[in-house]
Amino acid sequence: MQFDNNIPSENENRWTAFLNGEPGTRDISNLEADEIEDFTKVWESTGTNFSYSSANTDRAWLQLQKERTKLDKQQKFKIFRYHMLKYAAVVVILMGVGYLTFQVVQKPGKMPLVPISMTVVSTTAHPENYTVTTLPDGSTVKMNANTRIEYPASFVGNVRKVKLSGEGYFEVTHDTLHPFIIETANASVEVLGTSFNVSAYPNTGLVEVNVKTGKVKLTQYIEGKSASQSAVLPAGERGWLRVSDGEIVHCESLAPNYSAWITKEISFQRTPLAEAFSVLENIYHVKIKMESPEIGRILSNTNFANQNLDFIVDVLARTHKLKVKRNGEEIVFARISN
Repeated sequence: MQFDNNIPSENENRWTAFLNGEPGTRDISNLEADEIEDFTKVWESTGTNFSYSSANTDRAWLQLQKERTKLDKQQKFKIFRYHMLKYAAVVVILMGVGYLTFQVVQKPGKMPLVPISMTVVSTTAHPENYTVTTLPDGSTVKMNANTRIEYPASFVGNVRKVKLSGEGYFEVTHDTLHPFIIETANASVEVLGTSFNVSAYPNTGLVEVNVKTGKVKLTQYIEGKSASQSAVLPAGERGWLRVSDGEIVHCESLAPNYSAWITKEISFQRTPLAEAFSVLENIYHVKIKMESPEIGRILSNTNFANQNLDFIVDVLARTHKLKVKRNGEEIVFARISN
C-alpha cells in the first residue's frame, strides 16, 4: 500500500495495524502512542467502527492526510497572523514616536513642560565665615555674604546651568561635553572646568570675574535678547561688565584682593583708601564711611593676614593720621584736627 505523505513507511504500517485493531500495537513509545491517539480520533470522526472486516486502510489514511493538511493550513495561518500583528505593533510605535518628535521639533511651545526641581541656597552677613555648597556634578562654590545661588537637583541636557546673585568662588568639575554656565542679572559666565571668582552684587553696577585656572567666557546677558559683547578670560586675568553701558573691560591681571574674603589675606599696594575700605566692607560685611572725599584719595601700603577688623582699622588710622568714630554698625574715618 502506497500513501502520498511524509510519514515513514514503518510508522504507516504500525499506525495502520493499530487502526485495524491488530494485536500488539499498544507496545509503542508514549510519543508515538499520543500521535496515534490523535489519528484515532480522526478515524472515529468518520463513523467507521474498528473491526477486522470493515477496516479500509486506504480510506483511513486519505482521511487522516486530509485532516493533517487542514491542521497545517490552520497552523500556518496562526503563525502568519502572529507575525502580521507583531509588525503592525512596530509600525504603530514608530508612527507614535515620529508624531511626538514632530510635535517637539515643530511645536515646542505646545508640549507639556516637565517641572525641574530647583535648589536655592542663600547666605547672610557673617564677618568670619562663608558657606560652601556642592553642586550635583561635584563642583563646589564658596559663597560670600548676602549671596544666593539657584541650581537644579540634577543637571540634565547639554549644559550645567546655575543662577547667581552676590559673590561666589567656583571650582568646576571638568566636563568638555557639558559646559558650566553661571547666569547673573546682567551677564553669563561659561566654563568647561576651572576655578574662578564671580562678583555680581546687584547694587554695585558691575559683574566681575577673576580667573585663577582654566578659561572663562564673560558675556553680556539681557533676558530675551542675543548677546552683544563677550570676552574670553584665560587664567591670571580678569574682566568686568559695566551694567550702565554694557561695556566689558578686560585686564591682564587679577584683582589684588579678589579672594581675600576667603583667605583673609589682604594686600594694599599704593591703594587709595576708598578702594581699601571697599575691600574691607566686602570681607567683614561692615559699612565704612569718610567724613571728606580727600581721605579716599590717600594711598596706602599695608598688608594683613588673618587679622580681625578692629586691628586693621586701628593700623590704617594710625598710619595715615586719621581718627575713627563708630556710629552703630558704621565705621567713620575723619581727619585729626590740628
